[in-house]
Amino acid sequence: MKQYLLGAIALVTAITLNSFTVKPANHPTATKNYTYNAYPDDSHTSDPSFYTLTANNGNDPLHCPGNTHTCGVVAQDDGTGHPDFTQTFTIEHRN
Repeated sequence: MKQYLLGAIALVTAITLNSFTVKPANHPTATKNYTYNAYPDDSHTSDPSFYTLTANNGNDPLHCPGNTHTCGVVAQDDGTGHPDFTQTFTIEHRN
């Protein structure tokens, strides 16, 4: 009888502990293209609200000839249609 009681306690404990496990945040790994809206003013480049998705839900390429000012980034979406700067991203420049 003690075997069954200990087994039942172990089972209840395992189920209880599993139900309070926190799931890690799910970030998509696909990157999208974002155009920088304040070009050529580079003072807001670290603010995601100054970027918008390119056409076709961020799948159309950025057109950035030159290399002086930020024209956009290639980054993951933060879930609000802006780039997620907490993840790895690539800055695109133009004159």
